[in-house]
Amino acid sequence: MAEPGALPRADAVVGWRYWQVAPSGRLRSVTQRRIEWPPGRVMRATCVVAGHRAPDERCDCGVHGSPDLETLRQHGLCLAEEPLVVGRVALWGKVVRDHEGWRGQYGEPVHLSVVRELVLDGELDGVTAGLAAYGVPVDTMALADAVAGVTAAALAYQAMAAQASRTRAE
Repeated sequence: MAEPGALPRADAVVGWRYWQVAPSGRLRSVTQRRIEWPPGRVMRATCVVAGHRAPDERCDCGVHGSPDLETLRQHGLCLAEEPLVVGRVALWGKVVRDHEGWRGQYGEPVHLSVVRELVLDGELDGVTAGLAAYGVPVDTMALADAVAGVTAAALAYQAMAAQASRTRAE
């Protein structure tokens, strides 16, 4: 749930996470695909499974952030067709440490990198321009730098198939 206010505190934890770009042009969670991050608003975590306050130590709820890019790269993610964004997120309020990093009560992007290979030819400038609405630095990143292992191979194949399909349609 997004809300105005709740500004990041000076002691916010900054972690790494993935988003996808929804058809609306907004950032979307890769695991909770119906949750979009509206620009200019703070994301407040909710537990979509049990309905309790998030984050909770006994649950997996909260706004997630990994301690570094390498840890994030080893984490599996949803393989959807939308462009992938890797970036840093400020987490504050109640913050819980877990085996993959942190889960926070509040979150807000602080830097975004669009994975170049996962955006159809000719659409990269539009995607990056749309993400500028978040008011944070936006750049690009290579797929090999953003993800690792089987996920990287699967995403590369998916991008190649999408581009081939578009080329045939033209």
